[in-house]
Amino acid sequence: MPETVVVNHTDYPLPPAVRDWPGIRLVECPNDGAIPPEVSGEVVLTRTNGGPNLHDLLRRDGIEWVHVVGTGVDSFPFDALQGQVLTCSRGMSGDMIGEWVFAQMLAFAKGLPHVWLDKGPGEWDLPDRRIGTLRGATVVIVGMGGIGAEVARLSLALDMNVIGVRRRGTDAPHPGMTVVNDLATVLPEADHVVIAAPATPETNGMFDAEMFGRMKPGAHLCNIARGTLVDQDALRTALDDGTVARASLDVATPEPLPADHWMFEHPGVLLTPHTSWAGPGAFQKMVDTFEANYRRWRGGEPLEGIVDVEAGY
Repeated sequence: MPETVVVNHTDYPLPPAVRDWPGIRLVECPNDGAIPPEVSGEVVLTRTNGGPNLHDLLRRDGIEWVHVVGTGVDSFPFDALQGQVLTCSRGMSGDMIGEWVFAQMLAFAKGLPHVWLDKGPGEWDLPDRRIGTLRGATVVIVGMGGIGAEVARLSLALDMNVIGVRRRGTDAPHPGMTVVNDLATVLPEADHVVIAAPATPETNGMFDAEMFGRMKPGAHLCNIARGTLVDQDALRTALDDGTVARASLDVATPEPLPADHWMFEHPGVLLTPHTSWAGPGAFQKMVDTFEANYRRWRGGEPLEGIVDVEAGY
């Protein structure tokens, strides 16, 4: 079989072992600026936002497949595609993000970090009477992709009541959980709400004042999807009136937030800088996902992680 030319348009240095994949010839391409005239190939490896010169690159002859190294494609310029197949590294960060969500839920249940003592003599007799447990608590997970499925698996392991929400179909990734299509009907049951749905025009601002109004008072909100799924003004109101007792957020709009943004000072917000995906070998997992698809490509097999451009994910 002839060699496959893969254009690395990520600006990331790929592991040297990539050059040993069967039949590959790797060509480096700048993510910005003029593209050398000789750069082209069958496959383009690029970033989640595509990069300033992606439109020019994808007009080159012979490019058939574009792979995004990340999982979210909400910032990808779909209009740059010239009929090419688009895939992403869907599911590669589920384990790390699942751990982050589980840590946030457990911290909320156990009153962390508020029960930590930072001065003496301190209160040694049940300093926070809201201390509870995850066992028997209900978590509603919005989005049943790889991340949502991993959150569900960890939650089931600690005997939580797990309800998944997906756009269509009720197939459950694990026995012992329920999957529904209507978020509004199950939201009042949730002690924890985990947002793991893709960012699309359909999901933009889905957590608005009406949706927060359906939540159980004192619930915990976890968002590891995109900040655009949450109306942040409505969230602030829900935090202030006690509907949401805590918002554990790894994403926000915009990123980074302005220095004077209210989220930095609000006592009900725990904010991390979009790092829930990070962990040992995180970038290598992205490369491994691409390698598996590359081998399918070479073998004439169907690709995985294909993006539905019409749906936006």
